[in-house]
Amino acid sequence: MKSRKRKIQIAAAILAAYAAIVVMLLAAESNAEGSSIHSLGDAVWYSLITLTTVGYGDISPVTPMGKVLGALLALCSLGVFTALIGLFINYISGQARPRRRLRAARNRKWYAIDEENEQSEAFARSVFADDPDAVIVFRYSKEKHLTGRHVVRLDCSPKELIDIKGGKQDITYICMGNDLWENYCQATDAAGLGIDTYCLNDFGSDKLTGNLHAFSKKEIISRCYWRDHPVRRNEKIIVLIGSGSIAAELLERGLLTNVFEPGRYIRYHVFGDSSHFRKSHREAVKTLCGGDPEEDSLFLHEECWEYHPEIIRTADRIIICEDDDRSDLETYEELVRMFPTAADIHVRLGKDVELIRCFGSSSTVFAMRSIIRNEINRLALTLHNIYNEGSENPVGWEALSDHMKRSNIAAADHLTVKVRYLLDDDSITELTEQNCRRAFEVFSNADPEKRDICREMEHRRWLRFHQMYNWTYSPERDNLMRRHPMMLPYSELTEEEKEKDAYAWKMIAGVADRTSV
Repeated sequence: MKSRKRKIQIAAAILAAYAAIVVMLLAAESNAEGSSIHSLGDAVWYSLITLTTVGYGDISPVTPMGKVLGALLALCSLGVFTALIGLFINYISGQARPRRRLRAARNRKWYAIDEENEQSEAFARSVFADDPDAVIVFRYSKEKHLTGRHVVRLDCSPKELIDIKGGKQDITYICMGNDLWENYCQATDAAGLGIDTYCLNDFGSDKLTGNLHAFSKKEIISRCYWRDHPVRRNEKIIVLIGSGSIAAELLERGLLTNVFEPGRYIRYHVFGDSSHFRKSHREAVKTLCGGDPEEDSLFLHEECWEYHPEIIRTADRIIICEDDDRSDLETYEELVRMFPTAADIHVRLGKDVELIRCFGSSSTVFAMRSIIRNEINRLALTLHNIYNEGSENPVGWEALSDHMKRSNIAAADHLTVKVRYLLDDDSITELTEQNCRRAFEVFSNADPEKRDICREMEHRRWLRFHQMYNWTYSPERDNLMRRHPMMLPYSELTEEEKEKDAYAWKMIAGVADRTSV
């Protein structure tokens, strides 16, 4: 699309220059004695036979200005001839040939990507790893990152793609440019045609509306990180170094996901600008920074991490998570060179670096499993469907409020933590039918004391989620003002209210029954 606009701009500029020469030629020759150019038609005719090097000689300029303009047209003739040949060749190689290749591959799955860049290349490689017969269509390419017989570059609209394929079936449209707003605009247009569309943006995975899906880079990074690097039982102190959007997302997702059984608490030390986090999550900050011994602790440091060597020394895990790769590498180098620590150090980098424990690489973030087959989204929908099966008034996903969608997604995030706890295995990173069934069996056979621990764990998770979004206690529920009667410590709940928290554990069986886990 961008290259097409550029071509149109160039063509418009050439046309404007040509028109200006013709008008100037007519102005110079129309009233000159002995001139044969008296009308606009004469001027256009002379320009055309001169540019095409035909030169009949029936019309020619007589004034000095006319002759200069005629010489200019003559000099341009070779360029015009060359340009015509170039346009023809460009059409054959840039339009006709790709269209012919696409028509020959109509029976395959097409992934149309609006812009070819490093992140879309990572996605394309993931597609080919999953489906070698798939076709990747790059609609705009500044640089060619990927080659292959199933890679096609064609500057055409989503509607033209539908016309070439003969329908919108098996077309997936991906907007992965650096301009997030332009991604959204293009994705909206494509989705409006009925194409299954995925858009890189900051909306997050709770935006699962119709055939338009948003995915957020920072959200995928945070989810993949806490999934692939679960907190071990011996880890008590976690340090985050970073002040960008990725650091904020990692902290928020970590606080929502890493909620464990009573007695197992994490101390988070965050170094970076936390002013936005303080303002956005007032209730959670109030609770976690309040020094409650029966809750996780959050320390938001205004000073640089270098001023706290004792925290670095005693940390169990250090996460370096600025938005910029260079800053992360510089921080890592300074940390390992100047500060003694036995902590596991994790560094967010766009590409994996040897001998450094990295996370957030493009190959992980922009993989099929993270975008098209997002496990968390599927689990969230599964949990919601299980809940609907036991509800007298089932509600479809699209009818849910954003808050309820986020609530389901947060519950899906925590499901792996529940399974790890029941199976006493912190190494589990994937949910399978087998480990879900084993976990549910453990829960079903648990004694009353362990079941009570499970219920309290779930209530703390539910309470943490609502605190993160600034809900407060009220005897009467008020969704608009974010007030809820169960915003209380577990010990203050009634037995009936406590038993509601057991339902989240019983849903593990329902998840196991879904073979798509």
